[in-house]
Amino acid sequence: MGPGRVLRGGYSLKEKPPMPYLDVTVYTPTRRRSRRVRVKVDTGFSGSILLGIRDYLELGLQLYELSEKPQALIAGGYRVDLRAAWGFVEFNGVVAQCIIYTLPFARRSLIGRELLNRFRLTLDGRSGAVELEV
Repeated sequence: MGPGRVLRGGYSLKEKPPMPYLDVTVYTPTRRRSRRVRVKVDTGFSGSILLGIRDYLELGLQLYELSEKPQALIAGGYRVDLRAAWGFVEFNGVVAQCIIYTLPFARRSLIGRELLNRFRLTLDGRSGAVELEV
């Protein structure tokens, strides 16, 4: 894969202010199961991908969980234990291995800096364009 492939997203108008998102495909470590997921771009999240608990369980990622439980510091300064498993995320034909996280109360999915920093991300709020150059 040469540089210059672009994954285009958009802005969700369900949030105020609008929230940038990308559509990606998440795979289990064996790549036998996959799911297309809309992930909100969250530069405040230092991890790779946080899936909503429903997507995490439907993929069966609980079968591949790491023995060590990572912790996260969430809004309000609270520490919580995360569930985590190795997996793959596909961006417009480019596949990246990463740790996929969830929380029992996670409803929406996020993409964080661990993955975003591997690529060039452009957020153009005026035009509503989100581009990830992979």
